[in-house]
Amino acid sequence: MKRSIFDRSTGLCLGVSALVGGLAGCSTGFGEPCDIPKVEEFRRACSPAPSGGADAGAGEIDRSSKASCAIKNFAGCETRVCLVYRGSDSFCSEACQSDDDCEGSAACRPLLGDTDLDSSACAPSEGFTPECYCVRRGDLNN
Repeated sequence: MKRSIFDRSTGLCLGVSALVGGLAGCSTGFGEPCDIPKVEEFRRACSPAPSGGADAGAGEIDRSSKASCAIKNFAGCETRVCLVYRGSDSFCSEACQSDDDCEGSAACRPLLGDTDLDSSACAPSEGFTPECYCVRRGDLNN
């Protein structure tokens, strides 16, 4: 009789351990690559602006930019957002208002604006909520 109870409790413990271990490994998909549709509107929105480069005339400022775009309700991401941040490869992201809203070491950054803006720029103010997304650390300095 004692052995039977021991076998049941061992089986129960193993089942609970497997369940807890499975839940600990769950992911929202943040940071996973996503494919932007090959539609002209998406390609134009998510491609960098042309640089003046060698063709820039004398006295002209050489300007280059790296595009950022977010595709919301994107079925290819569990997070429902596919993001290109300042020319990065596209990845699954999430909307945020502070760094605390982001997974791991990711940072909350506005989609548009200067590169030196931090997550404080994402805080809502006077009826305005900036469009901000979680950005992987490696993409912050693009």
